[in-house]
Amino acid sequence: MEPVLFYRAEQGCAFGNIVALEWLCQPYRLSRLDEAARPAPALLAGRRTIRNCRAILRHLGARRGHLLGYRAGTPERARLDQMMHFLDTELLAEQPRMEAACARLDELLRDREWLDGNKRTVADANFVALGRWAERYAGLDTRRYPHLRRHLHELCGDPAVYFADAIEQQRPAVSSGRFLGHVSLAELEPRLAA
Repeated sequence: MEPVLFYRAEQGCAFGNIVALEWLCQPYRLSRLDEAARPAPALLAGRRTIRNCRAILRHLGARRGHLLGYRAGTPERARLDQMMHFLDTELLAEQPRMEAACARLDELLRDREWLDGNKRTVADANFVALGRWAERYAGLDTRRYPHLRRHLHELCGDPAVYFADAIEQQRPAVSSGRFLGHVSLAELEPRLAA
């Protein structure tokens, strides 16, 4: 059965999860939860429930032959894990740390198309979610970081990002991936009880 991502909260970290699901181009469903519901985001993958944005992204990075990630135990995977940790801790930090992180990312992106340097990964999906949040809610001025700004704006022009934004805003959305529609908790009860 296809995976189901439970999400809520506009501008939440699940935005990056939706982007990664779209990039994978494999069938999936979404279940929007209200604020009082069980913790989100969570990914129901088979009989397993994965909680926490980074854990979900790690799982997605291992799918489709590691399309958005790398095999465990490789130097590339270690670098990707370091980048994910850096994004989660430094882009969500107080202003001076966030600005230092942006300067570091700006330098990194000077000669790269992707954060990884080799290919689009779950780090880019995470970055677009965190970058949008930091611009809107933490006062990040990307004009000071031209390479970071370029990367963020290129990602924001991606069809998967348009789709995730429409989903978040509850507007009609056209999937560039294999989105099979929303599913309610009531419809999922038999699967959740198993």
